[in-house]
Amino acid sequence: MDLLFYIFRFVLHLWIVWGLWLLTKLLIERHLRQVVQKFDFRIKHKMSIFGKRVSSVKKRLWLYRHLDKLLYFVHRKYEPGISVMRFVMRTAILFIAVFLSGLLTLSELPGKLSFNNPFLEGITFNEGQPIQGAWRFPLFIAVISATIPYFRMRYIYAQRKVHGSYDLLDVVKISTKFTHLSVDSILDRTADFLTDKNVLKSPLKLLGAAFSNYSNEKELVEEAGRFSSAIGTTFALEFISDLLYAEKEGTRYLKSSLMLLNRSMEQQRETILTVKAGSRDAISLGLYGNLLVLVSTVGTFMYMLKPDVYFQLQFETTVGLSFLMVIVSGLFISFVISTILARPKLDYH
Repeated sequence: MDLLFYIFRFVLHLWIVWGLWLLTKLLIERHLRQVVQKFDFRIKHKMSIFGKRVSSVKKRLWLYRHLDKLLYFVHRKYEPGISVMRFVMRTAILFIAVFLSGLLTLSELPGKLSFNNPFLEGITFNEGQPIQGAWRFPLFIAVISATIPYFRMRYIYAQRKVHGSYDLLDVVKISTKFTHLSVDSILDRTADFLTDKNVLKSPLKLLGAAFSNYSNEKELVEEAGRFSSAIGTTFALEFISDLLYAEKEGTRYLKSSLMLLNRSMEQQRETILTVKAGSRDAISLGLYGNLLVLVSTVGTFMYMLKPDVYFQLQFETTVGLSFLMVIVSGLFISFVISTILARPKLDYH
């Protein structure tokens, strides 16, 4: 009952920090937008000055560029620069909220918590002993909590890259209907006809804005390369190459080029579906076969050794715990590989 009480207090502390964030959110984001605009201006100004030494500037901003690359494809309401700073700020607030809430909750305990083997003693509580180094456990939990949004974003990014390779086919099909327009108009009209489920709708609008507002060719090439690298397929690179050529030389041959690209993508899609249908059993075996073998093996050992002996050997010995971690890691890796093979990207290879 006391444990539930302190968990409830921890949740209340989180609510207090969350309420303070909501009260100051609008004011902070308003100033954040101004700061990010100045920051982007200084970056572009330095890159224009340094010229060939741009790589040194990029190396210093590798984390910023990494997050910007992920958010460009993940966030549906992506704003250059602002989305990155907003993500960093929310992650920092989550870290501070969890750390302070955990620290305040532990400081209210009348004794000392000890964390042991979760399969043996678990968490023990010693009354009357002061808490020393109480900040360590809240810091550990806060770090884990702060990394969850990033890993979630990485997972969504990986999923969207696969979906984007197939959604590009819809983009190419629709684009062939508007080749009599300028390139930026083609992209805008195509984005309007895409459904909300299409993961390329937002990046396509940003690409259209880049084609209509670029100041020099280098800026346009960088933005176009950003779109193709987000999808990461040869078809995306070919699509961008056709758009850049049409922007430079005119859209006279764009329709025939896009129709040829559409035909190639359709053929590759049919090939992938045929191969996938032939290897469906092997993929399913990789997804669930290892798990079935593990369950049957564990059941056999439990029957032969009796459950008490098995659990003691598995969870109360170093060798047992080591083998358990190896088995769980192997299952996770095989599941990831099978998931990737279940739907490969729409590409030449």
